[in-house]
Amino acid sequence: MRIGFIGVGGMGYTHLLCLQEIARKEDISVSAIADKRKERQEMAEKIFPRSKIYTDGIELLEQEDLDTVFIIAPSYEHFPIMKKAMEKNLSIFCEKPVCLSPKDCDELLEMEKDYTKPICIGQVVRHMPEFLFLKECINSLKYGKLLDLSFERLSGDVGWGYEDWFHDEKKSGGVILDLHIHDLDFMRFVLGEPTDTKVLHFSKFESGMVNHILTKSKYPDLEVLCEASWYHSDSYPFQANYRADFEKATIQYNSAIDKEHIFLCTDGKMEKVKVNGEKIDIQSEINIKSLGAYLIEDRKFIYYLLGKDLEKPVSLKDAIESVRLGEKILVETKQS
Repeated sequence: MRIGFIGVGGMGYTHLLCLQEIARKEDISVSAIADKRKERQEMAEKIFPRSKIYTDGIELLEQEDLDTVFIIAPSYEHFPIMKKAMEKNLSIFCEKPVCLSPKDCDELLEMEKDYTKPICIGQVVRHMPEFLFLKECINSLKYGKLLDLSFERLSGDVGWGYEDWFHDEKKSGGVILDLHIHDLDFMRFVLGEPTDTKVLHFSKFESGMVNHILTKSKYPDLEVLCEASWYHSDSYPFQANYRADFEKATIQYNSAIDKEHIFLCTDGKMEKVKVNGEKIDIQSEINIKSLGAYLIEDRKFIYYLLGKDLEKPVSLKDAIESVRLGEKILVETKQS
């Protein structure tokens, strides 16, 4: 399998290491890599030394004979590169958010109607063992009915990114489409579509871009709170948390307190539950310290392409619904 790889930022470097790990056992090769920065090209060459290097992802797609492409470029480049990859009839992995506007959502869905190759969107939380533990508790009714659920995804200011693209809302979608979308997507994955979602609170950077958001999504017998932030201090540690209250138990996961265990409170006692997951430590400039769920995500997609895994990837249509929900929230902040 010949793979093209576009974007070797912090997230891209993580996915590239995942593909290196997969290539140790599977007949795949990253034959071409694109990034605008010389230092990132050199980093990529150390992982896949036989790959051809490009500075432009579109040029890579035009020049190379590929089977698959991984699109891990900045968010504002996802849409044009996706279009070109679909025109080349490739299997596609694209990081979230797959696009940033309703118009782009509509155009990609129209292109997908006659598309036969697999497309996977990188909603990685769907593969995280600690979050899948929560999903199993909800679906199995092991602790009774779910009564209350909240998610937090908190970070300091984003001090990385090519040409500071995170701080341009038109390029990143801000904290809503870059960070908040993870929990909105997982909420949809577990509970389905909410009947309504409202903004409870938001604040902005001096530039006017939202940096802190709190939303409430309604379901027939449940309301779900989701919070995300890029706090002003870049030294504030990243954390992903949830709390779930059931009829017979209360569950909490807080990555800032304990990344390896879930706190399970039931029958007058509290215990730590260790979830199974792969841990391969890496060096990263951002908040990713282990390949973990990223390796699971990438391997499942590669195995699906190789016919070794029958589970369908996160579809373009499904991921776009999470973008649409994020867009709705973004519009509400502008109208308030």
